Amino acid sequence: MAGPFPGMDPYIELQAAWPDFHNALIAEIRNQLGASLPEGYIARVDERIEVANRSQQSPDSSHKDVLVKRFDKIIKNPEAASSKTPAATLEPRLIEILDRDPDEHKITWVEIRSIPDLELVTTVEVLSPINKYGQGRRAYLEKRDRLHESRMNLVEIDLLLEGSPLPMKERIEPGVYYAVVARGERLPTAEVYVWTVRDPLPRLPIPLREPDPDVLIDLSDAATRVYESGRYARTLRYVTQLPETTTLNPDDRAWVESHVRRISERQES
Repeated sequence: MAGPFPGMDPYIELQAAWPDFHNALIAEIRNQLGASLPEGYIARVDERIEVANRSQQSPDSSHKDVLVKRFDKIIKNPEAASSKTPAATLEPRLIEILDRDPDEHKITWVEIRSIPDLELVTTVEVLSPINKYGQGRRAYLEKRDRLHESRMNLVEIDLLLEGSPLPMKERIEPGVYYAVVARGERLPTAEVYVWTVRDPLPRLPIPLREPDPDVLIDLSDAATRVYESGRYARTLRYVTQLPETTTLNPDDRAWVESHVRRISERQES
């Protein structure tokens, strides 16, 4: 990756740059596939709208958007009185706003379809925070189950440290990045690729219809293009320490902190 990290830059996730990075990365993956798919296939970006409450901070969190409470005591408007015509006195309702209205998130992914019938062959998902928390996670897992039940190929890429990992019989350890390549004909077994913040982003196989061979996507090349075109080096603040809640093992955390110190020293010199 062209940024200061050898692989995924965790500060993209931590400093609110993820939506832009995600959408640009999806486009780069689509472009790579479009250049390498054999005859008989096309790659397209698809999207859906997910609604999530800002207060969702964990998979089990749920909050009401607005709490309306009516008080027995009448609060009168002191300016309502008039010597000529009495003005109406209104009883206000006191409203306590606990949360903002739910946000709408546009979620994009890549689909590989056969031509000319345009039947779905493979779905490539890059997970977003909404896929890993609360109602959005439940909606995503329902989609995942439908694809598995239909024996469709599904590639899931998780470049986020926070949030719940995808459910599998052998749990993915926290604080790593990973990809799941589920070939429809070989389910329930899938290939899982795991790497850390210290490792380069890998090349991943994207399955097609058997007996056609896999095509590869180069995550490192795609992320480098996104990092450079988005000019993240100009906006990300590496002087900011990682939050204590960041799910890194002690060795990886120490490595990131040391690495960031060197970055900051170079920026200040």
